[in-house]
Amino acid sequence: MNRNVMVCFGTRPEVIKVASFIEELSKGDFPFKTVFAGQHDELFADVKQLIPPPDFRLDIMEPGQSPSDILERVTSKFVPVLRRERPDLVVVQGDTSTALAIALVSFYEKVMVGHIEAGLRTWNLDSPFPEELNRQVISRVASVHWAPTKKAVQNLEAEGVENIVLTGNTVIDVCRKFKYPIHYGSKILVTLHRRENHGEKMASMFAQIERLAERHNDLVFLFPMHPNPKVQEHRSVLKKVEVIHPLKYDDLLKLLSEVRFVITDSGGLQEECAVFKKKVLVCRDVSERPEGVEVGLSKVVGTSIEENFEWANSNPVWNGRNPYGDGRAAERIVSSIESGWTESRDSSRTFAGNVP
Repeated sequence: MNRNVMVCFGTRPEVIKVASFIEELSKGDFPFKTVFAGQHDELFADVKQLIPPPDFRLDIMEPGQSPSDILERVTSKFVPVLRRERPDLVVVQGDTSTALAIALVSFYEKVMVGHIEAGLRTWNLDSPFPEELNRQVISRVASVHWAPTKKAVQNLEAEGVENIVLTGNTVIDVCRKFKYPIHYGSKILVTLHRRENHGEKMASMFAQIERLAERHNDLVFLFPMHPNPKVQEHRSVLKKVEVIHPLKYDDLLKLLSEVRFVITDSGGLQEECAVFKKKVLVCRDVSERPEGVEVGLSKVVGTSIEENFEWANSNPVWNGRNPYGDGRAAERIVSSIESGWTESRDSSRTFAGNVP
């Protein structure tokens, strides 16, 4: 019996990380449809070439929306789609407010939830905010958990979660298709946008990056700036830093292959740096990706960019083994769906325990 899958996403990083999964689904026998919530509607154009056009668009984007607004709009617009389509499995990715809303609605409607990139944890609900809460809640309602690393598996097991599949991270699948040669030039890639860094922290980091650019005339600091007004309000500080528009994904990866190293508060970029072997200063108080720190790829620096700058600049080359996967995550996820579906005694849909 064919099973129907619904793949849901709302932000630019989600599109990137479901792309290989959608491609792998297309090779198999599962009917599936896709839903784009529009949480990052203004950035969708940068990555839309990675996936087929969505079957459904919720178009929730409004200026200045809060996580609560996103939760409300996704919920109200997704409910009629879910009730009409009645998929057997709804798949969400990561830890966005879109993913949380769709997982909760699916749970309430008694539709199974599969969670890509499950098990990341900082154990600090304020960092990242609101993502840490989002992913913990999704883990409580999901039926199957596709964990990217052994550490993520251990986190889930410690919470008593069942039906965990170790897959690797789907972003590695995508990045490995871009065969850009790796070298270490004079460019420094900077991205800062995290909600918990808004305000004084953001102001401090912008000022530090500007001072570093003034001191290091031999380096070019490139900053593809997020459109969020809370980020843009600090733009005037940057004189020596080259501020550019957000890049299309293939252009971003090409740049990543060329830069000396990276300064960022992004989560996914830490994983992409591993593919292109670039060290990264992580501008967070804690990272849910400790694997990069353990292998010397990344260093968590909070807002202390200047004092940690030479850690990457003086010796930028990194030749370690990618701790985030081997490029076969989507294949493992689809395989687990094929092998894991079963019928429980009360005929409700469920997944077999400990699917391979």
